[in-house]
Amino acid sequence: MQRLSGRGILVAADAEKELLAGVLRYRPWLVKPNSLELGDLYGVTLRTKEDVIHYARKLQEEGAQNVLVSMAGEGAVLLASDGGVLCSDAPKGTVVNSVGAGDSMVAGFISGYLETGDYESAFRMGVAAGSASAFSPALASRPEVEALLETF
Repeated sequence: MQRLSGRGILVAADAEKELLAGVLRYRPWLVKPNSLELGDLYGVTLRTKEDVIHYARKLQEEGAQNVLVSMAGEGAVLLASDGGVLCSDAPKGTVVNSVGAGDSMVAGFISGYLETGDYESAFRMGVAAGSASAFSPALASRPEVEALLETF
């Protein structure tokens, strides 16, 4: 990240604890902890979306530009670099396999942002992609993500 700094490259970091803390000085465009990882980083238990927002803001103060926090069945929160705070409940569905759901959320967010340049669209696409993968036996396909996106 140090070598890429200043080259206009958007860097996303999906890491925990020391690794996440260590990349903040490079001002990553996106960090995506889940609520447990975010709480562990600060030694607290996050119980509400307000708690998540408070600690996500700390990540921004320490260097993250956008902070996307997944909260499993409780939904997600985005603190965007433009000052926006977005919250979403989790879409309705049956969790089949949550492996890769967080990675799918990152991919959906990036895809949505690159397609629209809009944080709200990116956030919705990220939530839909993560949830669609959790509702599938494998990683969700684009049509599955788009179908879920239409429901919330």
